[in-house]
Amino acid sequence: MSVVSTLWVDRDFGGLSKTSDSGPNFRILWNRWAATNDVFSSMRAWGRGDRGHAFAFEHINFDGRFAALNVGNGQSSWWSYFGTAFNDVVSSSLIVVRAPNDIVVPLGQQVSSTFASMFDAQAAGTPLARVGNPQVYGNFFPGYDASRLFMTISQNLTVAISGWPDYDANVKYDVEFFLTGTKLHGRAKWSHVWVESGIFSQKVHDRIAPRLHGAKGSLTSAVENQLRLFASRNFREVYLIPGPRPDMSQFGYFAKHDDDVCLAVIPA
Repeated sequence: MSVVSTLWVDRDFGGLSKTSDSGPNFRILWNRWAATNDVFSSMRAWGRGDRGHAFAFEHINFDGRFAALNVGNGQSSWWSYFGTAFNDVVSSSLIVVRAPNDIVVPLGQQVSSTFASMFDAQAAGTPLARVGNPQVYGNFFPGYDASRLFMTISQNLTVAISGWPDYDANVKYDVEFFLTGTKLHGRAKWSHVWVESGIFSQKVHDRIAPRLHGAKGSLTSAVENQLRLFASRNFREVYLIPGPRPDMSQFGYFAKHDDDVCLAVIPA
């Protein structure tokens, strides 16, 4: 019982190949192709007793553009050639094994609007202002917490300084979904604050960082409030799927990691 994916150096499944097999024990199997990155031209996936997806990412940390394949149990799908725009760029890959009865919910649109409203309320009367809407995407096995999956919310900011041009800044929050018993929960586990370089960078950072890091509690409350939709349900597993919700009627698709992220839960 597994989902299997193979990447080939040449188009039409030729040349050196690298195969990943989820086996019976892995919901998500990852590979960083550090020694053989930027060489792959074709890919194929098989559902061997399971259904799921194979993802080939542009960058080493499962981000950037990606090519995806969808497979049902006993099915196979393929890219005989990634195409000129995606040829020789793959640096990492994921296999996601789907449960037969999982519930998949795209998070981007709802989380983005909820976060924007929360942030604007908290930033009122401060030098902070949002620039555009937040991006919501999957963050898989980051170096600072390498065994976990997160939904990341990234918001660009400006910081007003009297008598000086505004500074650009950014805040990111990593939200973890988990089960307590059979109940679904979410929390903002990590926060990251960046300020552009300049003569006042450290002062600006010291001024805004405590407020932004401190907002993790409010964000956790907002996430938990959104998850009340599932309060009456019992689950046995939760995981994330990168990008927009896959359409299993299609053999595959191209997208970007920050187009969206999907929450998947398996009823108990």
